[in-house]
Amino acid sequence: MNPSFRIPALKHRRLLATIPIAVLLLLVGIVPLRPQAPEPAPNTEEPDGANPGGEAQNTSPETGENDPDSDPTLLDKDLYESKPVIVEGDRRGRTGMKQDLPPREIPATVNVIDAEDLQSRAADEWIPALAYTPGIFAHQNYGGFNTMTMRGLDSRNVLLLRNGARDDTFLLVNSSPMSNMVGVERIEILKGPNSVLYGQGALAGAINIISKAPERTPGYEFSATGGSFGTRRLAVGATGPIGTDALRYRVDAGASKTDGWRENGNELKSGAATIEWDLGRNHTLTFFGATSYDVYETDAGLPRANNTFIPGTGEALSTNYLIEPGVFRDNNYNTDDDYLRYRSSQFRVQLDSRFADFLKMRAFIAHMPQYYDYFAVESLSISSDQDRTIERDHFHFETKRRPIQGTMEFEWGFDTFGIDHRLLTGYEFHEVVDNRRRRFFPGGTSSVDLYNPEIDPILPLPQNFTAATRLYQKMHSGYFQDIIELHTKFKLVLGGRYDHWLRETRSDTLFDLDDSVTQAYGQSDRSYAKEITSRAAAVYEPVEWYQVYAGYSTAFNPVTVIDINRNKLRPETGEQTEIGQRIEFADGKAAINSALFVARKSDVVVQIQNTPPLHDQAGKLYTQGYEISAEVHPIEDWTIEAGYAHTDAEWKSFVSTDSKGTILDFTGKRPINVPQDTFSLWTQYRFDFGLGMGIGGRYVSEIEGDNANSFELPAYGVYDALLFYEWEQLRFQLNWSNFTNKEYFVSSIPNPTPGPPAQVFFTVSGKF
Repeated sequence: MNPSFRIPALKHRRLLATIPIAVLLLLVGIVPLRPQAPEPAPNTEEPDGANPGGEAQNTSPETGENDPDSDPTLLDKDLYESKPVIVEGDRRGRTGMKQDLPPREIPATVNVIDAEDLQSRAADEWIPALAYTPGIFAHQNYGGFNTMTMRGLDSRNVLLLRNGARDDTFLLVNSSPMSNMVGVERIEILKGPNSVLYGQGALAGAINIISKAPERTPGYEFSATGGSFGTRRLAVGATGPIGTDALRYRVDAGASKTDGWRENGNELKSGAATIEWDLGRNHTLTFFGATSYDVYETDAGLPRANNTFIPGTGEALSTNYLIEPGVFRDNNYNTDDDYLRYRSSQFRVQLDSRFADFLKMRAFIAHMPQYYDYFAVESLSISSDQDRTIERDHFHFETKRRPIQGTMEFEWGFDTFGIDHRLLTGYEFHEVVDNRRRRFFPGGTSSVDLYNPEIDPILPLPQNFTAATRLYQKMHSGYFQDIIELHTKFKLVLGGRYDHWLRETRSDTLFDLDDSVTQAYGQSDRSYAKEITSRAAAVYEPVEWYQVYAGYSTAFNPVTVIDINRNKLRPETGEQTEIGQRIEFADGKAAINSALFVARKSDVVVQIQNTPPLHDQAGKLYTQGYEISAEVHPIEDWTIEAGYAHTDAEWKSFVSTDSKGTILDFTGKRPINVPQDTFSLWTQYRFDFGLGMGIGGRYVSEIEGDNANSFELPAYGVYDALLFYEWEQLRFQLNWSNFTNKEYFVSSIPNPTPGPPAQVFFTVSGKF
């Protein structure tokens, strides 16, 4: 062991970092700030939406309940005369600003996929849940690793949040298994840089996966699904008080299994439990725990065509001609020995408090350990000696990740010289230890027939690892955001953040027989980053039904990958400007949101070698475009939703040298997996007697298969249909996805991967 490298004493540092939050949690829980008083009986004499003075009360757009944040008269009332203050945190949607604001006051594009959307799409996994969101292209690589692009930037620029807590999976490895959607209430998507609020990794945006919360009324629900390719799913949930309304619970559990249309099935199991405890009228303590265990049969895709001309024609190879004639799309070139196993957990303690009418606090500690174990075929190539033979190489890796996060935020309400302020201040501590072991097998380790691949066990390959990488990362952050109401129709948003970031890495050579270290690559790499990011935006509402906004923000990504020359890589930096508008008309039955954006990213890190993965700092990437989404309700129970996004993405500077000394210059090229146009349309109607139906489609334009733009995946359109019937507390639902049986490709990593054919799913669900 190299004595110059040391992983800090994690237990002690984690303890010291979380002591302030833990102490505050304890003190507030033991010593309520106000004495408790009995809750008054509800007033049943007043009509809904009225108050004794005859003036309409402001209500929350999500809950329809009185919102004390939007009605000053409610803030002035004595707390004894109102119901207990339940600070709902992420339940009402804080992704846009980390403050409880209606969408009309957020100077950015926010898309929400709610529980009804998830149910209508029968979205058991992450990708179908995001399929109808404009400007997002999500797909799956290697049979189980989900990845995406947003506004022309890849997953390393999209921060994944789970109930508001960071999940740095995308930042570290660009893709990840995601388990099923059991217990998920909704998904909120914030587009545009948000390093000011969330720190590193939020250059393209943030995606917040929000779990179902406990309720005061007892309730039970279930869902059972069966469908194509041996698909079966089961989910159950329960919620309600525990003896008293002040103590509530929520539990969810589910499992799903599919054989897969290309023998690329999976088995996903997950469960979650939440307890909410009202510590008096002003404080709510939440305990949350979740776990999942998933097993995937891997998928290396289909081998690319190896010939230059189309057989029998003499015509040049078309960019749409990806695979050899005679190769069936359901061929699978992996082996029975291949696998991906993924375990993850979430543990969280959160306190939401209202100390006074003008001061709120939110503090939490979160821990999200993850474990990957992967052994699979990745590269496929047609043998130069035998046209019918596919040569395969294999990759084996294991990752253990232990992140911990502590966050404390205060929201202050005050005025200066008659100008109202809503100030958010916060401190965040984040630490992760990432241990990886890997083994690369040379090309041609095994082979299989091109046209008739039998998925048989290969000759036994060594299971020991040959290299190990240890990564330790720590971040301290302080940030603020001030919403300044200069006028009732004009609000200004100013924000800033300071991040102090540290990373230590070490790579070792391992001994085949017992994985012990035999040779260190040298001194450990230590990198520091001190970054300041900022945000400025404004929202103008000349009339009640129209808002326009403009914003500018900056972001950064510390680099956690290995440079080809083992040099320290500078943090990636970026900026984005956005101008948008929101229009509501027909008494709220129609709404249109649109936005123009320009984003610039500098010091971009790109991968220039796969085995082992090596990177270089290539240059600059620019993206610009516009998005528009609309939701219309022509009559009651009829919904029409549409979305369109146009993205122009281009490498403004991309010059690098690969491991063989070849100069790569992709300047002017389009980045991989970025469609120029995406469009979606969905309409759904429910009759009075419970029958409902829906139909829709989504279009994705051509995408480049690599950064050299040497080939592309063709554009495609996929259509989906829905039929359901609701009878009392039960719902019977039939989903028919890709009902035209369109043949298309969704990814070129690691090889061209076809999308699924037509599939039918039948679901029975109920709530009691």
